[in-house]
Amino acid sequence: MKRTNRFFSVSLGCALVFFLVSSAWAQIDMGNFTISGEAEVGGLPRHKGGTAAKFEEYRDIPETIIVPQLQLMIGGKKEDFYLDFDASKPGRDDQNYRLRFGRYGLVDVEFEWDQILHNFNLDTARSPYYRNGGNYTLLVRTTADDATTFENWIRGNATPIDLRLLDKNAKIKILYTPSPGWSFTGKYWSQNTDGKRAIAFPFGSGSSSNIAELAEPIDYQTHNIELGGEYAGKGWSLGLKYNGSLFYNNTSTLVFDNPAAIGPGCTDAATINYTTGKGPCRGRADLYPDNQAHTFTLTGTASLPLKTQFLGTVSYGWRLQDDSFLPFTINSAIANPVLSRSSLNGDVRPTMVNLSLINRSVNRLNLKAYYRLYDLDNRTENVSTTGMIRNDQGASTTDWTTTHRLQYSKNTTGLDASYEVTRWLTAKLGYGYERMNRAHVGEFHNSNEHSIGPTFDIKPSSWLGLRAAYKRSWRDAPGYFSSNAREMFYLTKRDRNKGSLSADVAPWDTLSFHGGFDFTLDNFPGTQFGFQNMRTYSPSAGGLYAPLEWLRLFADYNFDWNAWRTDIGSRTATTTYPSRGKDRIHTISLGSDMDLIKNLLGFRIQYGFSYGVSRISTMNATSGDYPSNKNSWNELLARLEYRLHKNVGVQLGYYFNRYLSKDFGVDIMDVWMGNYDNNSGQIRSIYLGDRFKDSYTAHVGFLALRLSF
Repeated sequence: MKRTNRFFSVSLGCALVFFLVSSAWAQIDMGNFTISGEAEVGGLPRHKGGTAAKFEEYRDIPETIIVPQLQLMIGGKKEDFYLDFDASKPGRDDQNYRLRFGRYGLVDVEFEWDQILHNFNLDTARSPYYRNGGNYTLLVRTTADDATTFENWIRGNATPIDLRLLDKNAKIKILYTPSPGWSFTGKYWSQNTDGKRAIAFPFGSGSSSNIAELAEPIDYQTHNIELGGEYAGKGWSLGLKYNGSLFYNNTSTLVFDNPAAIGPGCTDAATINYTTGKGPCRGRADLYPDNQAHTFTLTGTASLPLKTQFLGTVSYGWRLQDDSFLPFTINSAIANPVLSRSSLNGDVRPTMVNLSLINRSVNRLNLKAYYRLYDLDNRTENVSTTGMIRNDQGASTTDWTTTHRLQYSKNTTGLDASYEVTRWLTAKLGYGYERMNRAHVGEFHNSNEHSIGPTFDIKPSSWLGLRAAYKRSWRDAPGYFSSNAREMFYLTKRDRNKGSLSADVAPWDTLSFHGGFDFTLDNFPGTQFGFQNMRTYSPSAGGLYAPLEWLRLFADYNFDWNAWRTDIGSRTATTTYPSRGKDRIHTISLGSDMDLIKNLLGFRIQYGFSYGVSRISTMNATSGDYPSNKNSWNELLARLEYRLHKNVGVQLGYYFNRYLSKDFGVDIMDVWMGNYDNNSGQIRSIYLGDRFKDSYTAHVGFLALRLSF
């Protein structure tokens, strides 16, 4: 309490200083320039119970004096030159700065620094690994490795670790227009991503395998370049653009100790047997490789006869990657198979074509025809080997060659016709056709999908608007064999029905309503394994009511429902494991804006609530249902703003946020999971124990002074 009092005292003292020096501020004239701006200074005292990671998942909320917003604008009185500066949350992990200046009609230059925060876990994750770049080691155990001893060893050596990412982006953009017809653009931005997130690797296979879950060290650097020029003539335009992207992973290889094998004088073993040998002493994995991409894009438009407009875009690119291969295993007890090449020499060349024709030659009739092509041409040469080692144990398997390089092409064409039947009714009919050609994707090579459906816009009066739409699509799958497609439902035969209704009603200027309903039904006829059907529907409703000039009320409700049926049975056995799933989410928001004293005292209060349940029910007599996942979220915001002066305002607010979660798959996570699965591999596994969905309750106060000049 004393800390909070001191905090408010300091914040209020700073606010008074700013007020005293700014009470006479207004727009400032300096010769040929005019200076104006706005700034806030304040504080966020808070009290939180529970975990911090979920509450601050994408934000950085401090307990210190902050400047949440700063704006500065300098403009020439002749309206020729300008300079703008904006800052948001300076000094915080989610800060943003933007500087823009130039001369109207000639050049525009913009600099930006932006940081994006993502917290995975700040409270519960722990690990016994000692980390040095990409090298992860464990303290050597000198005692027996039964379940109890292993558990005590993990808990005694695990230390807290934060799992979070921070994206830092620096950008510069230049627009140069030397004449009305010509324009040139240049853009460069550099993105650095650093932090840690969970990653896991198994040693061995089956029930004897043990797992090492690590905090992956992330240190990415990406450079992006964009250069382009465009010329616009009378009735036509033509533009050419280049995009380049260079990605570097500063930690591309992980080497880590095997939890089950660490002991005095560890010796690699070819197989995992917890009586005769525990397999490899260490594991090794290759992370994301360095790569680059280059794309050239040509864009053009033209006005054609008969009120026809043409728009076209064609692009061609190269995606290159030549990272060196790691040996199949670091296990010295196993001979590594021989690879035909030392690196991938990857070469993928995407082509994209997008062409459209729009015609309005017939009164009240709009026609559109389009064609799109996306071709992923994979020119990477095959890699062959004399065998393969999986999970650092066991003898090498049969020779293989990478003849199944992923490549495909997608051709899409369609026609849309829109006709104004009457003043209040517009009808539209759309047809689309998509042809997919795949290479080396099992037995799935080609598919054809057709879609057709109408849309009706009805507006009988200025205060009533209705829209109804329906689309029917069907996709074939020649050569499809259900028994080999458990994980390829997105490629198989599918029938889809999708409809939507929406309405906007505003009988008076002070009262308006809106509502909608969306429905989707997917069926996969003939599918024995994998998804058989999926259904979703989502009704929503809301309104806005302003009974008085100073009072505005609003409310919204949305319901999302999703259900699916799947079967993950064996390809060869007759046993099936059918299951059903249902997801339900209710979301409510309501609030009010009040101008209690016009241009002097304003108040806003807003409340939001969301509740979701996810349930999976098994339909096999030998299996039980999974526990339901439940999540609820409450948010209350109250804010009072008082204008001390036309250039000075004070904001006082309160923010309440509560999140409750029940997820069996996350709630039980611990650094040692032998209490839930006591097989020989599991009791020798290490996890991070990051319960990233833990509940929390947060109370945040807000006191700020807003200054404008």
